[in-house]
Amino acid sequence: MGYILGSGNLNSYVQMNQLPVIMDHENFQDILILGPECRERFLITEEIPELRDHDMHMGGVSWLRGRYHVGRKDPNIHTLLFTLGGGGQVLLPGRSEVITPGSVTLLPAHQPFLFELGTAEQEWRMAWLLLDDSEVWSALRGQPADVFQHDQVWAISPMMDALYHQIKTPRRRRMVGLISEILTDVLLRESGFSRLEMTVRQLYAQLEDQLHHPWSQARLAERVHCSVPHLNRVCKKLYGQGPMSRLADLRLQRAGELLASSNWQVSQIAQRVGYADAFNFSHWFRGRTGMSPTQFRRYSRSRSLQDKE
Repeated sequence: MGYILGSGNLNSYVQMNQLPVIMDHENFQDILILGPECRERFLITEEIPELRDHDMHMGGVSWLRGRYHVGRKDPNIHTLLFTLGGGGQVLLPGRSEVITPGSVTLLPAHQPFLFELGTAEQEWRMAWLLLDDSEVWSALRGQPADVFQHDQVWAISPMMDALYHQIKTPRRRRMVGLISEILTDVLLRESGFSRLEMTVRQLYAQLEDQLHHPWSQARLAERVHCSVPHLNRVCKKLYGQGPMSRLADLRLQRAGELLASSNWQVSQIAQRVGYADAFNFSHWFRGRTGMSPTQFRRYSRSRSLQDKE
């Protein structure tokens, strides 16, 4: 998988495997042992750039037999395994879980783990996804690692296998979008949010890269397949403000970052955050911050210099 280290960690694993099955945080290490009988197909952003639109780091489909052990001490990504056949086990701090067909193994970022085949005769057929620890998937932060049954395993795993064969076709964008939708269904169990709430959270995370578009409440509601009044209710529950107010906050935050850290002209920054006219942008920015864009840039940079001294 994308974070894999080489076989040079074999001795580390042998030492680990001599420990009791119940492991503490300090026992975990970054390792990969992949035997010659294991086969994997990889879904990577270089070949499927649409994965980046959904903050998916990479994915794959695996047919495993013999020696297979993957461990992380402090992963900076979320790992999900979707088991179709056979299975293995995952070791977590203070406990272990058996992985069986039809199950989802959720391993959130910054929590150590080791998953492996139990015996040399055991087989394991699975798909897997690595998700960025970003706002799109922020509902997973702090969630406990878990193994649970979910009927969408039987949908998402074949879909990922099919995506591998559609890498060079325009259908891959629709397939990545469908995988993201299915994944949202799977993770609702863990997030504590309704499906619409989680979809709205993902939408606003994605909007950070689409602030230049002329968004309206109607267009935002259309993106999450709900009515404008329903979107208003969800946004007020999640953010304490309406859809357009939330969007305005994102635009203001990005404008401030660009003014402070770039040499872009004010007109360029205005267009980047959705204002075709620099004068209207400056008037709006002053109303929100009490400073013109130029004054804000000078203030931010003088503060930065003071912090360095």
